[in-house]
Amino acid sequence: MPSLLGRALGDEKRTDVISASKPLKPPFIRNEVGTLRAVLVAPPSSALEREQPLPGEPNAIEERARAQYGVFLMRLRAHGVKAIEIGADPVAPLGSLCADIALVFADGAFLMRPSEVNRRREVGPVEAALDVAGIPILRRIEPPGLLDGGDVMLANGTVFIGVSQRRQSDIGIPGGTNGNQHGREQLAAFARERGLNVVEVPLAAEVRRLRSVASLVDERTIVYAAGLLDHEKFAGFDLVDVPRGEDYAGGLLVFGPRRVIANLRFRETIPRLRKAKIAVDAIDLWEFGKIGATPSSLALPLKRG
Repeated sequence: MPSLLGRALGDEKRTDVISASKPLKPPFIRNEVGTLRAVLVAPPSSALEREQPLPGEPNAIEERARAQYGVFLMRLRAHGVKAIEIGADPVAPLGSLCADIALVFADGAFLMRPSEVNRRREVGPVEAALDVAGIPILRRIEPPGLLDGGDVMLANGTVFIGVSQRRQSDIGIPGGTNGNQHGREQLAAFARERGLNVVEVPLAAEVRRLRSVASLVDERTIVYAAGLLDHEKFAGFDLVDVPRGEDYAGGLLVFGPRRVIANLRFRETIPRLRKAKIAVDAIDLWEFGKIGATPSSLALPLKRG
């Protein structure tokens, strides 16, 4: 069987699940900062080059993105994380952002309905992968609801849902909105049935997803981008802010309490995190960073603890 890196650099034909270990067993994810055991990932395709980059950035380059994705997979393995991989989608610019498509709870998954019409084709392969992994689908966002998994963060019995603002941000860059009230209400109802609190977090218009600018790194600590979200919604948590200009450094993939993977291009943020006693594994993911994609977007956690 070819290696994960070999498959990551292979052809672009979309397939069902490429690799999977034995089905996972519940509980799947009780706590967002428990030790990461398994994730769902997808390699980039040439479509990545068509995605609009962040202001001031050039377009992403597929060849470099694939190489960086391969290193990302190797670092996951080095941290003891099993990866279930689905094929690259040749027409989906954001097909690598698996975390936008679902959320996994202790007993199963909640499927999203992406805000972008062309991303809804990504739900089927992710759902199939979850089935192979042994994770049942508990519920899904139904039309006309829209919601992206990257706009949802779970922390200590609270579900935080990012809400994009229809306004210009404090740095003057206009942006659209993600999700809608129908989608947020459906997830909120599901969460409340489980005894979870729900808090909506206003986001500046240009923020592409909540989890790109905020990450729970232990049960009481959130790393976030000051000025791009209403951090008062995180009352009761210890907060570590990232420098302005490195806002997307807030999107971290957490391997365990205060252990994260970060994009090494954020040179001011990494020393700040380490000073806060957060262990950082820094790798170059800037081809994804150009489009606002962070380590937190590139892997859908399937099993923790």
